[in-house]
Amino acid sequence: MLVLYLLLRDGDLHGYEIMKKIKKETKGAISPSPGNIYPALRELASRGFVSVRVDDMGRKIYSLTERGREIIMEKKGFIEEMLRNNPSEVIEVLEEIHALIVSVMSAWRNMDEASKKAFVEDLKRLRRSLGVGIGVGG
Repeated sequence: MLVLYLLLRDGDLHGYEIMKKIKKETKGAISPSPGNIYPALRELASRGFVSVRVDDMGRKIYSLTERGREIIMEKKGFIEEMLRNNPSEVIEVLEEIHALIVSVMSAWRNMDEASKKAFVEDLKRLRRSLGVGIGVGG
C-alpha cells in the first residue's frame, strides 16, 4: 500500500525512485531492495493497481491506475498518520504482510483445489491463534 500511496502523492515513478522514497518516508525503517520491490510492482500491475510504461532511457515507469487510486484512497489517512507518527514496527509488519500477500497470490495460481482448500484452513487457524477475526469472514 505504501507504493500505491507514493504513486498517488508523487505521481509516476520508476522502481529505484520508489525504493529511495520508501526509505526516506520511513526514516530508514524500510529499505527495500530490488529483490522485493520489483516483484511487488509486478504483482500490483497484474492486479490492475498500477500501469507500466518504458521511458526514453529504458526504465519502467509505474503509474497509479483508477483501480489503484480507489484502493489507496480508502487507506490514505491511515498511511499518512502512520508515516507522521513514524511507528517503524507497524510499517515493518505491514510491509511483511504485503510481501506475504504477494507470495501467497503467486503460489495460489499454481495450487490445485485441494491445496487451496487446505491453505485457506491453515490461514483461518493462524488468524484464530492470533485472536483476530471478529467480523472478518468468520
